[in-house]
Amino acid sequence: MNWRSALVRPEMSVLAAVAVAAAGVAVVALSSPAQASNVTASSCSHSPTPTPTPTHSTPTPTPTVTPTVTPSVTPSPTATPTVTPTPLLSITPAIAAPLSVATSSCPQPKPAQGVSVSVYPQSGETVGIAYPITVNFSHDISHKQLAEENMRVFVNGKPSSGAWMWQSNSSAMFRQRTFWPGHATITVKLTLKGVDLYESKQFRFIGRASTMRIYTLHTARAFVAKVNATTDRMKIYIDGHLVKNFPVSLGKKGFETRSGVKAVAEKYPTRHMTSKLAGITDPNDQYDLTAPWAVRLTWSGEFVHGAPWAAFRIGKFNGSHGCTNLLTNDAKWFYDHSVTGDPVVTIGTNRAMEPGNSIGGPYNIAWSTWLAHSKLKGHWPVAK
Repeated sequence: MNWRSALVRPEMSVLAAVAVAAAGVAVVALSSPAQASNVTASSCSHSPTPTPTPTHSTPTPTPTVTPTVTPSVTPSPTATPTVTPTPLLSITPAIAAPLSVATSSCPQPKPAQGVSVSVYPQSGETVGIAYPITVNFSHDISHKQLAEENMRVFVNGKPSSGAWMWQSNSSAMFRQRTFWPGHATITVKLTLKGVDLYESKQFRFIGRASTMRIYTLHTARAFVAKVNATTDRMKIYIDGHLVKNFPVSLGKKGFETRSGVKAVAEKYPTRHMTSKLAGITDPNDQYDLTAPWAVRLTWSGEFVHGAPWAAFRIGKFNGSHGCTNLLTNDAKWFYDHSVTGDPVVTIGTNRAMEPGNSIGGPYNIAWSTWLAHSKLKGHWPVAK
């Protein structure tokens, strides 16, 4: 179509211009860099990306055709009108509005802080059968069940029947209902690496790489000393067999020896003992002695030791300030044959043993009470 045809058929010019304008709109909508930069894709797979809806301003073409015919003032045989051509329709294509796409917000994970642990007894030790296992964390733990699931205990290769009890938010202790078996291998398998143990407003606390390890300890022969305050005797059993029956003298009235389970903690060839160190102020109960073959049972100061100054009452009546007095030779045998964690079980006094006052003290806690402070209560999930 040439320009003359456009003059004759102006309506076609309008159609052509509309087509061109429409094409221009499409090109702008697809290729505008400004629009492309306004589209932000979501990086969270769980947040759907909304479909952008462009907004276009639809042009309204208004063709104006005004033919003007001016007759010549000079008559001629054939009048030829002068036609003033109407300019082509002027259409300004609408510019597509920038696309507005709602972006999804992805919560950023909290930075992680590492938690370490310490285990007692230490790996490789050989201990008595009344030594519970303690795990101390470097930070408080709120996800206690997750922690228990990743601290498994085995006895001679088989899952233990015991349970963890939380002493605090940062310390857990493991024991069975009764003492460990003698001559046993006890394995503590920690798989706490990367486990969420606590979460604060700012951080997540997870197990460090060092919490992925195995601790192995051993029990010695099953040594149990049974002390009776009524008969003033100490009977010692090894692997179930009675091997010794020693006379003893326990605490007198006002200084009664504690009844319950205790365990060997420390040993001294000699130990200086004074009433001042024991906090005794009564002038009638002052003493300053050096005891041979002293074996500590409680953190508060009960010992099994030789008492040569008290030989006259040993096996006959109680007269100490709370310790278990033995004849010197018997005290040396006890010193030589006992190891840390060997239980000493006393009966017959009216003073109860405190659970936190000895390595063996936790065995004075009723099993039902122990389980009440455990998350798994001894029921381990199936190992993955």
